[in-house]
Amino acid sequence: MKKILIMSALVTPLLLTNAKSYEFPEKLPFGDISANVGYYSQYVWRGEQQNAGQSAIQGGLDYSVTLLDTYVDFYVGIWGSNVSGGTNSLSGNELDYYGGLTGAVPGLEDYLAWDGGILYYDYPGMTDQNSDGGDSARNVDFVEYYGSLSATIPTPITDLGLSYYYGFSPSGFQQDNYDYQNVSLEVPIPNTPFTISGGAGFTGSEMQGGNSYTDYIASISTSAFGLDLGLNYTTVSGYGADQDIDQITFSIGKSF
Repeated sequence: MKKILIMSALVTPLLLTNAKSYEFPEKLPFGDISANVGYYSQYVWRGEQQNAGQSAIQGGLDYSVTLLDTYVDFYVGIWGSNVSGGTNSLSGNELDYYGGLTGAVPGLEDYLAWDGGILYYDYPGMTDQNSDGGDSARNVDFVEYYGSLSATIPTPITDLGLSYYYGFSPSGFQQDNYDYQNVSLEVPIPNTPFTISGGAGFTGSEMQGGNSYTDYIASISTSAFGLDLGLNYTTVSGYGADQDIDQITFSIGKSF
């Protein structure tokens, strides 16, 4: 017995010395994962305040995989933010789930890209029952089908980015079926780390008495110390009783 114990004592360190520690792989065998998180002085969505003028913490997680190099990528993701005020008073959170396909247009790989998918807006804790009383909300969770085209336009000074987005919801927030179109332009300022951009969005309501309006945004953004910084001005026209909603917001974000 003593001989066996002695041999065991000699063999065990050798086994431990030769054993290799497990290391997690640096990348997935298929696809890529990315994430983002940011602080926003206000949460403004298509010209509308979603957080009663309060600040918001927002973040997302995405997975993508290439199906056809350059031309077709598949992606899914989740994004979230705190919300409050108005019809959001029962929730406190918004979670968006989305998935789709994206890629470049063959023959125009350096100039034209496309994207299309499904986006589901989820407000946990809010009722889906139709009711007009108190703080209750009607069918607040809804789906949006979307598609977009993005063009890179070379110029002697800098490359311009032009994009068009179309979204349609057959149910809409509180049963307000709608379509949404947006046209935006992005211009990097030559010899600076800044980019300016602007856009106009058009919300069309299919519900009688629904809210059809136009929203506008102008922004300047940059990156510094590994952070993404942005300053935005948003306004609307034709909203509700033709009220003006002018807002200036700033954001600090990080992508991983």
